[in-house]
Amino acid sequence: MSIGHHEHNSTKHNNRQPLSLPEGLVIRTILNNSEDTIYFKNLESKFILNSKAHAIQQHESNPADMVGKDDFDYFPYSFAKAAYDDEQRIIQTGKPMIGHVEKWVQSDGAITWFLASKYPLLDEEGNIIGTWGTSKDITDLKVAQEQLTLLNKQLQEANQRLEFLSMRDGLSGLFNHRHFYESLNMALAQISRRRHAPDKNVFTILLLDIDHFKVINDSYGHLVGDIVIRTIGETLKNTTRITDTCFRYGGDEFAIILPDTPLDAGQHVADTLRKLIATTPIETESLTFHIHVSFGVASSQEAKSATELVELADQRLYQSKAEGRNRVK
Repeated sequence: MSIGHHEHNSTKHNNRQPLSLPEGLVIRTILNNSEDTIYFKNLESKFILNSKAHAIQQHESNPADMVGKDDFDYFPYSFAKAAYDDEQRIIQTGKPMIGHVEKWVQSDGAITWFLASKYPLLDEEGNIIGTWGTSKDITDLKVAQEQLTLLNKQLQEANQRLEFLSMRDGLSGLFNHRHFYESLNMALAQISRRRHAPDKNVFTILLLDIDHFKVINDSYGHLVGDIVIRTIGETLKNTTRITDTCFRYGGDEFAIILPDTPLDAGQHVADTLRKLIATTPIETESLTFHIHVSFGVASSQEAKSATELVELADQRLYQSKAEGRNRVK
């Protein structure tokens, strides 16, 4: 009994709910409570009706105080002129402007971002009698997007830096052993695609080893040995071509890839570097001395793989050592 009675009252109660609202109530509710700014303008872009949020934004105590004024009364000229031009274009074409991002630089330098939409205002017969629009303050969202963009850029730069460092030897400043083989395989792949250009279908690698490096470390200490490594690295970087790539192969060994360079030209480069290194002083706070290096040179035309090419250059480097060091083979 009580359940049936409750259902009867509920149905009766629902039937009493309004199924329509007075037009004036709808407009007042929206204009007085919307957090977005809402405005209506005449054909001259003068305000004729404004929401409470719009009045608050412009530091007006009453929306009615804005009637008859325009954007030039509240905004910098450039901002107001752009808004005026948009509205006049809408009046001329009848086409709305939806989702337009606007930047407002206030007198104190503060920046406010809006997402604005503007539409033609029509009378009952469909004639354009002005414009109306809404705008939402998206400053917080814009700032968050800019911060995210900055963070993404910083992350990308950090990743690029890490990738760069992963290919570098920290002591010599040259590329490292791992990147040597990556570059060597890439060079071999490139010449395989250049069969139509014989003059560019070759490269040469140089392997060089510091003569008596263990004696230097044992006699002067590892810090002096580090200075020797750095000096060799700087000499190679500053002397080779921009197209050449220099590596610290490991320990006191270095490698250079010389693109578009046949064997005889590579041997000439190696001998030039050998002489330059021999005349470049190694300087510390208490010492000045000279070092010598030995070279092994091999051409891509002499091997079918990176491993074969390195082994050939290494054999020739060993031969240089065996024949007295400070020479090129």
